[in-house]
Amino acid sequence: MNCWCIMVKTGEEDKFKSQAEQKLLAENPSEQNRLYFFKKRMQSRRNQQFVETLFPGYVFLESEELGRAKIELLKTVYGFYHFLLSNEKPQALSGYDLEYFSLFKKSGEVLGLSRVCFDAKQRIVIIDGPLKGLEGNVIRVNQRCKRVTIEVEMLGAPRKIDLSYTEVTSV
Repeated sequence: MNCWCIMVKTGEEDKFKSQAEQKLLAENPSEQNRLYFFKKRMQSRRNQQFVETLFPGYVFLESEELGRAKIELLKTVYGFYHFLLSNEKPQALSGYDLEYFSLFKKSGEVLGLSRVCFDAKQRIVIIDGPLKGLEGNVIRVNQRCKRVTIEVEMLGAPRKIDLSYTEVTSV
């Protein structure tokens, strides 16, 4: 299976995913197409949990192939902007992008809280939770809210990801 990233209207990711799945199923019921819209579980200062978007404006399509007919069909779904890099030359995820996608997919569409630690160079290591093994540079730590902002290279550019953590210890 290959995976492509689709840029959609921010805030309409769930609607796009639902409509796109319906259209793809109606067009070819025997073909395996799966759309993913990743979210993360966060924790407030008062220890109340809530869910928010991991990558606003991005939905991922997993399929055997991406032909012109499928691209044209998806373009008719409300909120569709374009495939990354472009509709004319959509590029399947590869390398680290594919590794991150597989990691997120394995954890489910709603990623839970993670336990983290910091090394001497202020690099974050996720020691437990759905993002275990993901490393990146620490940009900001908010100990009061128990959040860490890290930067990882994904989709050809640095991306900032906010994570809630349950425990932070120095290494």
